[in-house]
Amino acid sequence: MIGSPPPTETEIEIHLYLLRDSINELMPLSSLNPVVEESLLYCSIYMFLEPEQSQYCRSELRHLLGSINYQYLVAFVGYVKMCHVWMEAHPEVSYQTDKRAIENLDKLVQLEPGLRNFFSTYINKVRREREIQTEQVVQKAKHQRIQEALRQSNGELEKRVKPLTADLSDFSILLKQEIDKRQQAEAQLLHVAFHDSVTGLANRALFIQRLEQGIEQVKKQPSVVLAVLYLDLDWFQVINNSLGYRSGDQLLIAFARRLEICVKSKNTLTRLEADEFAILLEDIEGMSDAIKFAQLLQQELETPFYLGSQEVLMSASIGIALTTTGYEQAEMLVGNAKIAMHHAKALGKANYKVFDTPMFIETSKLLQLESDLGRAVENQEFRVHYQPIVSLSTNKIIGFEALIRWQHPRRGLVFPEEFISVAEKTGMIVPISSWVLREACRQVYVWQQRFLNDQLTISVNLCGKQLLQSNFNQEIREILKQTNLDARSLKLEITETTIIENSQSTIERLWQLQEMGVQLHIDDFGTGYSSLSYLHHFPISVLKIDRSFINQIDTSSKNVEIVSAIVTLAHNLGIEVTAEGIETLEQLELLQKLQCKYGQGYFFSKPVQADAVKGNLTYCTNAS
Repeated sequence: MIGSPPPTETEIEIHLYLLRDSINELMPLSSLNPVVEESLLYCSIYMFLEPEQSQYCRSELRHLLGSINYQYLVAFVGYVKMCHVWMEAHPEVSYQTDKRAIENLDKLVQLEPGLRNFFSTYINKVRREREIQTEQVVQKAKHQRIQEALRQSNGELEKRVKPLTADLSDFSILLKQEIDKRQQAEAQLLHVAFHDSVTGLANRALFIQRLEQGIEQVKKQPSVVLAVLYLDLDWFQVINNSLGYRSGDQLLIAFARRLEICVKSKNTLTRLEADEFAILLEDIEGMSDAIKFAQLLQQELETPFYLGSQEVLMSASIGIALTTTGYEQAEMLVGNAKIAMHHAKALGKANYKVFDTPMFIETSKLLQLESDLGRAVENQEFRVHYQPIVSLSTNKIIGFEALIRWQHPRRGLVFPEEFISVAEKTGMIVPISSWVLREACRQVYVWQQRFLNDQLTISVNLCGKQLLQSNFNQEIREILKQTNLDARSLKLEITETTIIENSQSTIERLWQLQEMGVQLHIDDFGTGYSSLSYLHHFPISVLKIDRSFINQIDTSSKNVEIVSAIVTLAHNLGIEVTAEGIETLEQLELLQKLQCKYGQGYFFSKPVQADAVKGNLTYCTNAS
């Protein structure tokens, strides 16, 4: 209707006529019938169209409706205006309007103060809401653009990162594999660092570590007692030499498994070196527990070992050391157990020994002796004493035996029984023996010139380690050359044990010495293997009967028979005999009757320094 042509006066009159007959100012507008309601609506709109028509309509409607109903009508018209304002604020809503209606609506609002104030506030509110909505639309559009840009950027980034992610994933897998391998390698290295490669037992480093931890526990709890058992296999070297090193390793493994049966999990079993093992017993009651355990081990070892089809009997020497004496160092406790083991081995095979104070004192003395011995070589503290060797048929000196002495700066003269074993253990025996050999050769040549007797000989003891030197024969040649001594004047004395235990190459060296003219004597005959078969295979010139058979020959018929048998055997083999340790005239006379050719001992002379050898080298005895 708003879009229709302006109404005519006749149309306005028709609607007003209908309203005059149907309503009054007391009627509620809500009770109008549809026809009257429609006429009222039309007249309400007409009053906003043409100025003249609108004025006429307003006047008539105010008269017909009364002030109250007319205000309702104005409110309704205001509602229409409000709707128009809202539609203006929402251009997205499609609608059509009449310009004349809008202009008259604005005039009506201006004529009514209440509507004017209301719409001033309302229009500002609508405009603000529109601005807010517009800003929201802008922000939403901006957000959508940003989101779209982000989606596009993420898509591109994902495309670019995807291959890198795949590479990174592959690298992560490889890195994890590498870390696993490294951890395995570290674990393996740690195991190798603390375990023996042959037996798989804990090695010395791990044993010392656990022993140190145990000692710290003892310091905190003095009631706790630890024991170290040091084991050394008896005759293991014989197994290695006879059956080979592979069999030796198999025996070590079998030995370790046998020990593991006896050792509880809280204790530690270790292989220290070669054929030496150790056991750490923790939290024991005392010495009796350690001894019982050592006895248990000895019983376990009574059962034979089998290396393939080869049955092997094996025992061990055991040393025991306890923490009850206040040890503060693990190595010291192990060392003391080892000292006790050596004392057990000295008692014979399959024995045990507990470390005590006398052992400590003896070991301290040996350590001091070893230290002093090293300085003695550097300071030339050794001396050579000479004991005459006499022809029992002529009572004349035919030569001398060179015997070493040590002129200790504090202890005075020290005899070889105290230091030779230490020198052999440390290896110092080789340079010491070489010095004695050179000095003895020099001295006998001096005597040959002084006494005009080039038949004088010198006997020098030879140690096994010297024979093992590949250049030993060359050293003999050089010494003889430097001292101008004839090779036939030199006699080398070795023990039966030294001959038997040396290799074929060593035996060849002895034959070469014999070809040079050097004589070979067997020292202390009868105390070694006493397997006379070797007499056929070595270039032996003289047997020296040990003093243990001579010093009772005048009181023991058994010793007389032994010496007689040795002399007879030697003569049958074309070998001469020298008797050691002759101290009485009776011993001398018996040896002469047995046709023993040479002798030496205190009866003739004690070993003396070189400057004490004087006279015509003839000894007058009661037998002469």
